[in-house]
Amino acid sequence: MTLKDLINQTNDLLRKHEGNLDSLRGQLAERRAACQRDRTSLTADPEAISIQSEIRRQEFLKAETERVLGELETEQRADERADALAREVHPGAPAPGSVERTYAGTGDHARRTDAGPRWVRTVDEKPATVARGQRFADQEIVREVADRNAQREAPVLAQHGSLGQLVRAMSTTSGSAIVPTVWAGDLIDRARNKAAVLQAGAEIVPMDAKTVQIGRLTGDPTAAFRTEGSAIAASDPTFDNITLTAQTMSALTVGSLEWFQDADNVDEIVADAIAASFAQLLDLVSLYGSITTGAGSVNLPTPPNPRGVLGTLNASASSSVLGGATNGTAQTSTTFYNELLDLIYTPRAYNEEPSALIYNAKLGLQYAKAYDTTGQPLQAPQDVKDMPRYISNQVPSYTQGTMTSRATDVFAGDWSQLLIGQRLGLTIQTLTERYAENGQIGIVAHWRGDVAVARPRAFAVYRALQGAL
Repeated sequence: MTLKDLINQTNDLLRKHEGNLDSLRGQLAERRAACQRDRTSLTADPEAISIQSEIRRQEFLKAETERVLGELETEQRADERADALAREVHPGAPAPGSVERTYAGTGDHARRTDAGPRWVRTVDEKPATVARGQRFADQEIVREVADRNAQREAPVLAQHGSLGQLVRAMSTTSGSAIVPTVWAGDLIDRARNKAAVLQAGAEIVPMDAKTVQIGRLTGDPTAAFRTEGSAIAASDPTFDNITLTAQTMSALTVGSLEWFQDADNVDEIVADAIAASFAQLLDLVSLYGSITTGAGSVNLPTPPNPRGVLGTLNASASSSVLGGATNGTAQTSTTFYNELLDLIYTPRAYNEEPSALIYNAKLGLQYAKAYDTTGQPLQAPQDVKDMPRYISNQVPSYTQGTMTSRATDVFAGDWSQLLIGQRLGLTIQTLTERYAENGQIGIVAHWRGDVAVARPRAFAVYRALQGAL
């Protein structure tokens, strides 16, 4: 299958998901109208609950398909540039597109046939990560745990029917509960769609134990020319293990007592609120874990926080941390994108290929509002244009010397080299007394997991770059 064929097939798959969503939303509207006629609650209607679950699944698949399509189109543009360059150097080279790469698989699971090996667990060599486009609950390790827990979780699923109904039942008394695997998987999938590091390609590693080890390559073999008859110097790749150790982070969501009792869409809103809290914390810790000063109000000492990208670079690859000038770095009119180019090419200098940039909305606005001398939007260099960009406002704006409240950081990297361990089993807890005087209830969701950077030189950070006011 060629790249062009795969793009066409992915477009077809995207249209299929969009059609499925339109149909499901129509069905849900019919169930809502029927419940209103019968004066029954939509959240107690089994058919509506099933439709809502399928809507969430289709929304996740649609988002993943859009992401895959964007990556394929970016790769197509890169191939076209490479073809053009080849024709300049070798005028007799084949025309663009005449040399086609082949792909294996279809749809969301399609991949280049020359793709590298996937992460595997050291203990049993099972796939360690959740594949792109795969639901968390469908991953082999998660599915095995779910099967083992099915009998224990069945009464909870039968009694409450959904996570929202479980929380509603707990809203009259303080207590805690382990979230059944099927509902926990939905929360994790929602967080995957909201966290910038996960959208950019960070890998989720399901953890069925407190500590999980997976193998990584730490050094590539090298090649060398030799004279005839001389000895061949041995050069082997070097490996070690990445150890993920589950640590706990907690997210608090507060809502009114009346809302928990009356809202028809409690399932959707509770799940979204918890997932958004997880996503924000995952972004912050993945980028800044172990940083305690020099990034505004960020204060994430290790322990208890995992070490994130910037902390890892500071510890073991400090030359990949750029910028950080005493008064920050302001873009100049004639070289407006130079800092981003320096950032993108830093991993490339170590034979790594960054897959995306992550920065906050203010830095994005700074570049969006750049104009040339004629008043036209300033064109970014092709290397910047082709790099996917994700916004995370967990990246702070801070004061650096005389640059007041607008210094910020931008991250570049091969985000598949960022591993986020996800301990199986989420716990939720209701707090009824703490907020009782305001007629509110708190929901605390406890997430356990870890963050690890597999290849530090696959990342780079430009510090204290000027963002918009």
